[in-house]
Amino acid sequence: MTAIPAVDAKVLVVIKEKGRRGLSRLLKQNRCQTMSQLTAQYNAGPSTSVSEHTIHRTLLDMGLCSGCPARVPLLTKRHRQLRLQWAREHRDWTMDEWKRVAWSDEYRFLIHHVDGCVRIHCLPGEQLLPSCIAGHTQAGGGGIMLWGTFSWAALGPVVVVEQTMKAANYLNITADQLHHYMAFVFPTGNGIFQQENAPCHKARIVLEWFEEHTDEFHLMSWPPNSPDLNPMEHIWDVMEW
Repeated sequence: MTAIPAVDAKVLVVIKEKGRRGLSRLLKQNRCQTMSQLTAQYNAGPSTSVSEHTIHRTLLDMGLCSGCPARVPLLTKRHRQLRLQWAREHRDWTMDEWKRVAWSDEYRFLIHHVDGCVRIHCLPGEQLLPSCIAGHTQAGGGGIMLWGTFSWAALGPVVVVEQTMKAANYLNITADQLHHYMAFVFPTGNGIFQQENAPCHKARIVLEWFEEHTDEFHLMSWPPNSPDLNPMEHIWDVMEW
């Protein structure tokens, strides 16, 4: 996220401290709103009406950043250790071994994208707040969540997820869609299925199902907070553009 250059408040008309606090509250209510929308909200309050340019100058003076939301929070020391451990465990894998992996992920496609990301506004120190991280930021017009999988051999099914993914409907997907795909692509039972560490993936009923099918394919261990290691992200990028 790129910081907008600071503005010299001495030569520009900007909103004073009390108004800034109210402006900050309005900004946090919807970080995707335009300057004209934010100005209209501010002027609807008890403060003296100001122009859109004054709102913009004030936010710049407050250190406003604008850009695409952060993908994930910063990694903790434990996260880094687990990622390094995973990399070491797989560094000597051959191409044939990687060909046995079926990669998967869920992704929410937002409607009315303009340039591939929903732009958000945040003030200094707010970049990693939940409301400034991808997955928590919403765009007008709604969206659709999909689950998908693929491997070296073939693209897998894409499933529409109603609302949020929960353990029960994730179990239905693995039983109805993933099971048939793995049997088709890896008929000898040597396939490896990758999933991330979302709560629905780690639910007891889901892990029990995978345990019951270990003779048909294996479940890959996966480090936390590591979407950047998952090539499924590139499939979503192609679909989104």
